[in-house]
Amino acid sequence: MFTLIVGVKEMIKLIVFFGYLLGSTAVASNDGCSGIGFRQAYNSMDVHGVKACFVYTKAAVQTEGQLSRDPDEISLYSVVSSENPKLVYEFPYAGTEGAIIDAFFLPAAGTLEEMLFVIHRMETPKSWAPVSDIYNVSVIRREGDTLLLDQKRSRFFDLGGDAVDEQGRSKYVYPYKDKRSVEAAVGLPLFHTIMADKKITGTILEKTFLYDGGSEPLLQSSSKMYLIKGDRVLVEDSMAGWCRVSYQAKVKIIVKWAQCKSINFSAS
Repeated sequence: MFTLIVGVKEMIKLIVFFGYLLGSTAVASNDGCSGIGFRQAYNSMDVHGVKACFVYTKAAVQTEGQLSRDPDEISLYSVVSSENPKLVYEFPYAGTEGAIIDAFFLPAAGTLEEMLFVIHRMETPKSWAPVSDIYNVSVIRREGDTLLLDQKRSRFFDLGGDAVDEQGRSKYVYPYKDKRSVEAAVGLPLFHTIMADKKITGTILEKTFLYDGGSEPLLQSSSKMYLIKGDRVLVEDSMAGWCRVSYQAKVKIIVKWAQCKSINFSAS
């Protein structure tokens, strides 16, 4: 049951990819966002002189033999002066209802301008493992006369939903579901260190199980390895509340994924 990220994320990535290929074009009106998509998904926002328009658009991918139409997906368009709107980003989509929960500006590590942080939520399909809705946080920045998805900062927050084990006990809680949690994360040494492509040391707070994975944690295949309170680790990557840790064991260095909430970075 605890197969949260891998299958979910790969399915979403395929849907988003085909959405970009098949997505319809739109023309802006004098009212800014009113000529884009079917309807607004969230109030438009000014990002340092460029308008960010959140709109519902038709889902590009339908299941073969499907009798009813899936709910609309949400897209972000960039609008400036009288130019045609530019598609910036299609939010993760799984054929379920989605919504923009919040959008706000925060200073981001290593930049002079504040960036736009967007919290998006979608319902979890019944066939998927998570027991909560799926959340993701996207970071948008201005570059020239358009808006772009900041891949690096967005990856730090990534997406996820709460999950339980076979006994119904909580195994993972996606930590970035509201503005307060995102704002707190942006202010932490972990965020600043990862954005600077550096490593940070931390101390394990409690018994913490480790998970396999390269660039992402493989949550469906946890190892039997674990760290205990007081163990020192070196963190070199982080996403969706997971930290890629290096631990110096007696014989070799172990590199696995662990939940960041179990690591204290205050003494770093």
